[in-house]
Amino acid sequence: MTVPTLGQLLLGTEGLALLRLAFSDDAAAREARVAEIRSLIERYGEPDLAAPLAAPEYDLDQGYGLWSQTYDQPLRLFPVEEPIVHRLLAALPVGRVLDAACGTGRHAAWLTARGHQVVGVDGSPAMLARAKAKLPGCRFEQGDLAALPVPNASVDAALCALALVHVADLRPALRELARVVRPGGQVVISDVHPVLVQLGWQAQFRTAEGGVGFMRLNRHFAADYAAAALDAGLQLSGLYESPLTPESAMTVAREPLPDANAAAWVGLPGVIVWHFIKPGPAPARP
Repeated sequence: MTVPTLGQLLLGTEGLALLRLAFSDDAAAREARVAEIRSLIERYGEPDLAAPLAAPEYDLDQGYGLWSQTYDQPLRLFPVEEPIVHRLLAALPVGRVLDAACGTGRHAAWLTARGHQVVGVDGSPAMLARAKAKLPGCRFEQGDLAALPVPNASVDAALCALALVHVADLRPALRELARVVRPGGQVVISDVHPVLVQLGWQAQFRTAEGGVGFMRLNRHFAADYAAAALDAGLQLSGLYESPLTPESAMTVAREPLPDANAAAWVGLPGVIVWHFIKPGPAPARP
C-alpha cells in the first residue's frame, strides 16, 4: 500500500476544515482556507510537499514493539478516552477484571489501585514486558483478541481499550469478550471513533529515537460494533462519545496549518465507548 504525500494530507485538512465551516457565520475563516488551498496548490510540486509522508508503515508486531518504548508518554486520545472509561469502571464492584489488549498496563494499573484482581492479555511481547515490570502482582498473558487465553465465565468484567480498530472482523473478538465474562458481568469497550477512521486517522506514534511511524486502522461503522455485540449475546447498557480537544487533534497539519487543523478536527467525535452487559444473574459470592 502507498502512503500519501504531505501535500495531499495538508490539502485534505484544508478541505475538511472548509466543509465544516461551510454554513458557519465565519466567512473570513472560509476565505482563509481558500487562500491556503491556493497557496498549497501553487507549491504542490515543492520537494517537502511532493515527497511521500516521512512516516513508515508498520505491522502490529513491529509497530507495537517500537511504540512500547514511548507508550506511557501522554498520547493524543488518552485524555478524551480515560474519563468515560474510568467512570464506567469506577462503578464496578471489586472483583476480577480482564484487560484485553492491555498494552503497557495503563488501565490495569488504575484497576489494581482500586482493589481489582486484573488479568491482562496483549499480543505484543514488548508491551507485556513493560506491563509486567510495572505491575508484578498482576497476571499477564500473551494472546489474541480472537482467542483469549482465559477460561469461560472466569471474570466479572472485561475491558478492551482502543484496540478493536486493529481487527478486520469484530465478531470473533466480541464473542471472546462475552465468553470470558460471567453472567451478569460487564464489558467496556473504547475505540477510535469510526468518524475519525473513515477520515483517514491512523495509529501514529513516535519512537524512542524521535522517529515517527504508523499502523493502519480498520474501518468499522458503529453499527458493526453493535451487530457484533448482539451476535455475541451482549446487551447494550450505554454508548458514549468524546470529542477531540485542541490538545488531542494532533495531525501532520497542526504545525504548518494550525487554524485549518483546528477547524478540521477539533470537536469531531474522537473516541467511542460501549458499555455492555452479559445477560443472566450474577453468581452468588461466598
